[in-house]
Amino acid sequence: MYSAILLAGYNNKRAVEKYIHIVEEDYGEHFIETGYKPLHEFSITIDGKTVKKPLLQFTLEVLVRDDLISEIIIVGHINQIKNRMIKYLNTVEKPIIYVDQNEEIPGKIKQIFSIHDKETPKDTVGGNLIKGYVASQAYLSRAPALFVASDSPMTTLDYINRFIDRCESHIKTCGILLPVVYTNPVKDKLGRPPLLLINDTAVEIPEKTDRFGRTGFRLSSLMMGNPFAVDVNMINVMYSLRKALNPKTQLRIFRICREVGFPRIYNRYFVKKNLSMTQCEKICTAFFKGDFKAVLMHDIKSTYDFDGTEKEFIEINRMLKE
Repeated sequence: MYSAILLAGYNNKRAVEKYIHIVEEDYGEHFIETGYKPLHEFSITIDGKTVKKPLLQFTLEVLVRDDLISEIIIVGHINQIKNRMIKYLNTVEKPIIYVDQNEEIPGKIKQIFSIHDKETPKDTVGGNLIKGYVASQAYLSRAPALFVASDSPMTTLDYINRFIDRCESHIKTCGILLPVVYTNPVKDKLGRPPLLLINDTAVEIPEKTDRFGRTGFRLSSLMMGNPFAVDVNMINVMYSLRKALNPKTQLRIFRICREVGFPRIYNRYFVKKNLSMTQCEKICTAFFKGDFKAVLMHDIKSTYDFDGTEKEFIEINRMLKE
């Protein structure tokens, strides 16, 4: 059984404003989320009735039902979460541990994981990830844990358990196991383009490829990881690169790949168009200074996360009601 770290943090106002600029300028989307995103309400149809739930609750309910999960650590703005969800939380019998994202990272933990304050501030994704991990039973046994983002309401019990099952053969050696969902090489229902890569793994993918032989891939809300086996200071850097259409982000990716020994990443992806999945694994392994493995999966709905745009809200609400 595994500890599940449910990441429900949210950036400060300055970081959100910077992110909004990227989303609206480079992606042409209208940003609507101005509050605490994990509590943004979505509707779902149950027995013919429309019920509203906060975004966080969709994923939390799945983890509560999952027999492979022994405990849940929620990291976020805990007072707001409890005030909004106390009625549901009081019905949960599985152990839940709460960690506020504004809590400091203990000095002892900083030493153990060689954490740098500038690279891993307390209230960032990397800071929340490590605080959640050290509050879990997995930390006590130096074992991997399941890290789950709280913004993908269509992540299912079946998807989580298929991912865990496919991690079993690699779990002792890998620092990070990341599910990579394959899809057609076209934009998804939310209008987002996939990452296009050559599939040079042993996994056969029943999807169309583009004229260069590349398959479309998207990331979902899960990660199996062991912070003892990677450089945790790299987590925030990797997270900041997720909006790869932004020109500044592309340049940063190019510089980082050059620094870790892969200088021709831009040429491979944008010019020759022959960047492969195993090459990406090698780049990420060098970047995190620990074994990185991509776990190829199907289930495109698991990638429909809510970043805060109007289009995402409308489309995800529509799919949930159906």
